[in-house]
Amino acid sequence: MKFLPATLLFATLLAGPATSQPAPVVGAVEFRGGGAFTPGKLADFARLPQGQPWSAPALDQAALRLLERLADEGYYFARVDSVAERWTRDSTRVRLTFYVTEGHRLVFQDLAVSGDSTGPGDRFMPQSRPGQAFRDGYLEEDLWDYLRAKEEAGHPFARLDLEGLDLAEAGVTVRAKMISGPTAQLQGVRLAGLEHTKPRVVAREARLRAGETYRPSRVERARQRLRRLPFIEEVSEPVLVPLGGDRYDLLFTVKEARANSFDGVVGYQPEQEGRKGAFTGLLDLSFQNLFGTGRKARVHWERLSAHQQALDLYYEEPWVLNQPVNLWGQFRQEIRDTLYLTRHLSGGASVSALDVLTLRGSLFSEETIPDSAGQALLGLFRSQTLGGGLELEYETRDVPENPTLGLFYRSYVSAAVKDYEAAAPQGELDVRRYETDAEWAWRMFGRHILDLQLHGRLLQSDEDPVPLPDLYRLGGTRTLRGYREDQFAGSSVGWAAVEYRFWLDKLSRVYAFFNLGYYEYDPPLEAELQRGWPWGYGVGLRQGTPLGIIGFDFALGEGDALATAKVHFRLVNRF
Repeated sequence: MKFLPATLLFATLLAGPATSQPAPVVGAVEFRGGGAFTPGKLADFARLPQGQPWSAPALDQAALRLLERLADEGYYFARVDSVAERWTRDSTRVRLTFYVTEGHRLVFQDLAVSGDSTGPGDRFMPQSRPGQAFRDGYLEEDLWDYLRAKEEAGHPFARLDLEGLDLAEAGVTVRAKMISGPTAQLQGVRLAGLEHTKPRVVAREARLRAGETYRPSRVERARQRLRRLPFIEEVSEPVLVPLGGDRYDLLFTVKEARANSFDGVVGYQPEQEGRKGAFTGLLDLSFQNLFGTGRKARVHWERLSAHQQALDLYYEEPWVLNQPVNLWGQFRQEIRDTLYLTRHLSGGASVSALDVLTLRGSLFSEETIPDSAGQALLGLFRSQTLGGGLELEYETRDVPENPTLGLFYRSYVSAAVKDYEAAAPQGELDVRRYETDAEWAWRMFGRHILDLQLHGRLLQSDEDPVPLPDLYRLGGTRTLRGYREDQFAGSSVGWAAVEYRFWLDKLSRVYAFFNLGYYEYDPPLEAELQRGWPWGYGVGLRQGTPLGIIGFDFALGEGDALATAKVHFRLVNRF
C-alpha cells in the first residue's frame, strides 16, 4: 500500500486571461527541497513538460505522479508543500516551482510469518530484500509467492493473512499468519461433459498417479495436456472433490470437439505450355477419435493431374500396454504420369517425452515399379529401399489449425539402403534424407496475426544422377501456391511463406500471402544443374460454416496473369 500525505497544499490559482486571449501554457518548471534526488530526477517523476497547456487538474496529476514515484523509491512520507506560480504580464505563460519534502525513507527489514513450522521451502524467492527500499508492489508479489509455494508443497487450502506492519528506525517488518490447512492426496481424475469419448481415454492423458500429492503446477500441466487433445475443445479449471480424510479426486469439466473430418478439394489448372487444362481433386477422411477411444485413422486420395494420383492409409493405436506410447502404420501408393508406381509401407512408435515435445521412430520399405515406358524414357529399374527414421516435434501453438501465437517445429532424419533388380547397372546404394518444418504465429495487435513458415528438404544419395521417383516435389496448395501441383522436383527443395491474417474465430480467417521456393536438380540427360527461386502471392479465405470449413485460395506465380491464376476450393466437414 502507498501512504500519501494528509494534505496537499497548492498555491491559490490566479485569475486566468480573458477568453479572447490564447490558453496559457507551462513555461519553466523547477523543484526545490529534494535531497536524495536531483531536480532533474524529480522533473522526470512529475512528467510536466514545458509547452503543455496549463490547468489545475494537470497540476494536480503532476503532483500525484511525483508522490507515487517517490513512494516507489521508499519515500512514503514525501509531500508537496506548495507550488508557486509566476505569470507573465500577458498571462500566457506560467513558471512553476514545486517545493518538495522527501521525508524519511522506509526500508524493508523482514517478513515474519507465524503459524508455519515448515516454511515455504526453496521455491520461495522473495523480491523484497532487507536493507532495500520498501516497495508495496514487491510485498504483494512476495505474499502471493509465499502462498503459492505453500500450495505447491501440497496444501491447496492454505491461507495467508496480513496482520500488520511494524515501523522502526531499522525499517519495516511485515507480520503475516499462515494457516496451512490439510494436505491433499490425489486418487483419480473425473471428467464431466463427455458425450462420445470414454472417460478413461481422457483421464489417462492427465498423467496424474493415484496417491501423489496435489501440486498446482502438475495439475496445470495436466489441464494443458487435455486441452491439446484433438477431440477436446475446452477444459475448465479443476475442482477438488473430497473423498474423506486427505484423499481427493480431481474434476475437469470439458467440452468435446468434432474430431473427425471429411476434407474435399477441387482445383483447376489452366492450359499452359502445351498442357491441357485439367481438374484436380483431393478427398481426405480423418478420424482423430475413432469410436471414442482416441485411436486415429485416415484415408487420403488425391488426383494431382490427369496422369497422377495417390492413395494414403494411416492408423494409430494410442497407449499401448497402458503406457504413453503410440504405435502406428502407414501405406501409400503413387502413380506418376503412368510411367511408374511407388509403394511406401512404414510403421513405428511415438512417445510424448514432454508436454510440448514428441519423439517418433520408424521403419519403412519403399518400392519403385516402372512400366516399359518408364524404363525406356526415364531409365528406371525396379528397386526396393529399406531404412529407418527419427523425428522430433515441438508444438506450442494455441490453436494448430488457426493459431494466434506459438511455435511449431519438426525435424526428421532417415537412413536407408536401396537395392536394384539384377538387370539394373546399379548395385546397393545408401540414401539419406533430412527434413525440417517450422511455423511461428504472432499476434501483432487485436485480431491481426503474422504467420511465418519455413520448410526444407534435402536428399543425399550415392546414386548419380538421382532418379525421378526419389526426388522431392514442390508446387501446389500444400507447398508453393501459385504453381501446379508438384511442378518442380529436386534433391534439395525449400519454401517459405509470410501470411498476414485477420483472425475471425478458431476456424475462420482472411489472409494475404507471399511465398518463395527453391529447388535444385541434376538431371540425367543435361549437363547443367537446374536451380530456381520461384515465387507466388495471393489471397485466401477460411470460413467456418454449418457445412464445415470452406477454404478458397487465389494464387499467382511468377509471370502469371489473371487467366493463368491457380484457384483452389476446399471443404472440410467435421462430424
